[in-house]
Amino acid sequence: MAAYLIIKLGALGDVVMASAMLTELKIRQSGNTVTWITGKAARPLLEMTNLVDEIITVDEQAILNGCLKKKMSSVISVFFKLLGRRFDVCLVPYRDWRYHLLRLGARCASVRSFRGSRWLIPGRYHVFEYMRLASGRECFAGGEAVIPQVSFPQKVQAPQVLLAPGCPTQAATDILRQWPLEHYVHLARRLCESGYSVGLIGMDATGLLEETFKGIPVTSYINKTKLEGLLCLLASAELLVAHDSGPIHLMKVAGGTCVSLFGPTLASEKIWPSPRHSALQSPVTLPCMPCYDGKNYAACVDRFCMKQIQPEAVFIAVQKHLSGNFSYAKNTREEA
Repeated sequence: MAAYLIIKLGALGDVVMASAMLTELKIRQSGNTVTWITGKAARPLLEMTNLVDEIITVDEQAILNGCLKKKMSSVISVFFKLLGRRFDVCLVPYRDWRYHLLRLGARCASVRSFRGSRWLIPGRYHVFEYMRLASGRECFAGGEAVIPQVSFPQKVQAPQVLLAPGCPTQAATDILRQWPLEHYVHLARRLCESGYSVGLIGMDATGLLEETFKGIPVTSYINKTKLEGLLCLLASAELLVAHDSGPIHLMKVAGGTCVSLFGPTLASEKIWPSPRHSALQSPVTLPCMPCYDGKNYAACVDRFCMKQIQPEAVFIAVQKHLSGNFSYAKNTREEA
């Protein structure tokens, strides 16, 4: 039996992948206790796993983007919550040393992080890396990456296909991995014309997203769901289409089916191909793919790799999944 302290704030997709550490610490082993320091957005997700003994919430926006005063205030608040406490192991799945400031109030016999030789292996499924960190071994026992599932009291009425286009006014780095909005519109129209019911999920304070889909009979859940409601919606839908973003990981938690779209980032690092989850990428092999090194993207202004994934190719993949004819052993690059 050991006491673990985990420091992982967000984003949601990263927390979902990191939650695989709970499988290693609480399911494959017994008697361990886990205290998790996270951001406000991820707290409900960790609560729904029923595997975390204590959750300490911090204002991650203040830490990441706030002024020095706000940063210090957030760090100090965690310091006093941990002051005098002892942990056998502290897990900090980051390569940025500043996240280690959040553990200064506690005494930790051992600290593991992704710094130095333990940084993520390029191209390897990140869930494996989190479990490797948790187990303290290069190859974790069992050889299977398992993200904890959450249970839902009941399913809700939902469209067959959900689309997660992303906010059109997101930061430039997030825009680079987005599938073009006009492609999402084309796909929505094609799906509706073929008799499928379609819904939109996401957040958008500008109203531009819903306006773009005006005239297409889609159901909009934009700005209408919190995390718990979104997970219920994902669990009730038959399939999700999204680019590399939080929803593809939340769909994994919900146990649903997903067609994900990749360009600047590596699909092999973010998903584990299965009959329920496939990835499409540009049919054209570009020398700049992937251009994300784990921290920064290339100075790209065109998103050529994402634009090359045609709506018709995604429509075919959706049809195959919904009809049960999708084979994840195939080369999805060729299908695109």
